[in-house]
Amino acid sequence: MKTVILALLLLGLGQVSSAKEGPEKTFLILFNETELKRIQSSPAKVELNFLKTFETKAYGGNSERALMVTVPFADWTVCEMGSMVVKITDSKEVPLEDIAFRIIDMDECQENFKALLSKTDDQKQKKKIATIKLTL
Repeated sequence: MKTVILALLLLGLGQVSSAKEGPEKTFLILFNETELKRIQSSPAKVELNFLKTFETKAYGGNSERALMVTVPFADWTVCEMGSMVVKITDSKEVPLEDIAFRIIDMDECQENFKALLSKTDDQKQKKKIATIKLTL
């Protein structure tokens, strides 16, 4: 009896420890530098709107200004992300899609990239097979 309880306990602990966290989605939000200057804002100011609820990371430097936002909902779309209202100044709030140059669903891009890679691998295999048939 003790071994059965111990086995069930170990099995339960194994399931809990290997359980995957809930699905999440990552969005890359690109900003146009001239647009940000016009509205007197920055990705860091926009990031403050998401900081309390989502995992975020703002990027700047010599390239385009960007903000990565990870949401805990796997069913969110780019449209829903764009409709989020953000505060850009103390007195002005606008939808994210009005100030963002582009909003990219990183998970969807990764799936498309994998599909493209698998298509090229399939084409390479077909070419190899055709070459082998010709040499025989």
